[in-house]
Amino acid sequence: MLVSMAWRNLWRNRRRTLLTVAAIGLGLTVLITMVSFTEGFMDMFIEQLARSSLGHVQIHHPQYRERQSTQLLIPSASKVMEATEASPGVKAASPRLLFSGSIRSSLSSTVRVVRIVAVDPERERHFSALPDKVVAGGFVVPPPEALAPDAPERFRQRRGVLLGAKLARQLKVELGSKVRVDCAGFHGATVALAFVVTGIIQTDTDAFDSQMVMVSLKDFQEATGAGDAVHEISVMVTDSTRIPKVVEDIRESIASAGLESTEVLGWYDVNPDIAEMFSMVDAWNGLLYLLMLVILSAGILTTLFMVVFERQREFGVQLALGARGRSLFAGIMCEALFIGLLASALGLFVGGILVAGLVIWGLDLSFIVDGFQFNGMFIENVYRGAANAKVFVEPTVVVLAGILLFALWPAMRVARMKALAAIRCEHV
Repeated sequence: MLVSMAWRNLWRNRRRTLLTVAAIGLGLTVLITMVSFTEGFMDMFIEQLARSSLGHVQIHHPQYRERQSTQLLIPSASKVMEATEASPGVKAASPRLLFSGSIRSSLSSTVRVVRIVAVDPERERHFSALPDKVVAGGFVVPPPEALAPDAPERFRQRRGVLLGAKLARQLKVELGSKVRVDCAGFHGATVALAFVVTGIIQTDTDAFDSQMVMVSLKDFQEATGAGDAVHEISVMVTDSTRIPKVVEDIRESIASAGLESTEVLGWYDVNPDIAEMFSMVDAWNGLLYLLMLVILSAGILTTLFMVVFERQREFGVQLALGARGRSLFAGIMCEALFIGLLASALGLFVGGILVAGLVIWGLDLSFIVDGFQFNGMFIENVYRGAANAKVFVEPTVVVLAGILLFALWPAMRVARMKALAAIRCEHV
C-alpha cells in the first residue's frame, strides 16, 4: 500500500519528476563514462607499458636495479627462463642484455649516446608491441647477404641492427647502411661492433625514436662474452590482476630449481612512480564521486522539499486522521528511492552505450597530444574505456546511497510535523 501510494504521488507532478530523473541520470551517465575512461586508461597504461619494455614482472640480479652495473648478470639465464615459463599465470617471457653506449656512421659526423637492448627476436615478437612499430626492414633480423646459402664467411658474420627512426635520420643511414656501436663490456673491456641497418622503428616517442638500438641477444652474448647470462628477464602474465600471485609463483619456481638468487618484482615495485600515479587516479575517482554527491544534494533536496511544501496541508490532514510520522517518513523515502531507481536505469542505459563506444572504438586524442613517453616507455594516444563491474556498480551505488542520504532531511521534517500546524501551513 505504502509503495503504490509513493509511486502514484511521484507522478502528481510529472514534469518535475522527469526533470529530476533526467538530471540525476545524466550525472550518473557522466560519472560512469568518466570512471570507465580512467579505469580503461589504467588498464591500457599497464598493458602498453608491459608490451613496450617493462613487462608485468621483471627479474634481475638482486643488486642490479640499485647499481645499474653491466657486471650484475643473471647467470644460467636459460634455466631461469625455463623455471619462469613453467610458473602458473606466465604468458610470455623475454631475456635481455642492457647497455649504454654510442653509435656512429661514416655518413655523418654525429656520435649519439644510445641505449642498447639485446633481445631474442622470436620471444620479443610474442612479448612486445615493438615489432608492430617497424616501418622499414624487419625486427632485429640479419642482413640479407648473411642469409644467402652461398654467402662468403665474412658476409655470414655480419650482424643486423634495429634503429629508431629519428636516430637513423640523425646518422643519415637507411636500410643496408653500416654503423658502429661502442659500449662498455665485461671486466672493464670496451666492445666495438659493426652492424648493418636491417630495420627502422617509429613509435612517435623521443625516448625510443632517438635512442633506440636493438640487436640480437645471441650476437651480443657472443660478442661481449656474456655467455648464458642476461641483465633482465621481462615477464607478461595472463591476468594483470593476479600479478602478486604470479610473482610469488616465479620466486618459488626459481628457488625449487636450485638456481642462484634473483630479484623478482612486479611492475609497481620496479616503477613506484607509476604506482603513485595510479593512486592519484583513484583519488580522482573519489573526487568525481564527491562532485556527484554535491550535484545530487541540489537535485534531490530541491525536489523533495518542493514536495513537502506543496503537500504540507495534506500531510497535516493525514496526521489528524491518525497517520503516524514514521509512515510519512517511509513514504518520502520510497519516493526518493523510486527517483533513484529510475535515474539509475536511465544512467546505466545511456552510460552503457557510451562505455560500449569507448571499449569498441576508443577515444583518439591525437588532435590534442601525440603518443607520449613515460620513463622511456611509449604510450599511444587512442584511449579505450573499461567495462568491468566496478565501472557500473560503484557509480550506481554512490548515486542511490546519495539520494537516500539526502532524502533523510526532508523525510525527517515531515515525520516531525504537528497536524494542526501543518494544516495551517505555519511551518514545515
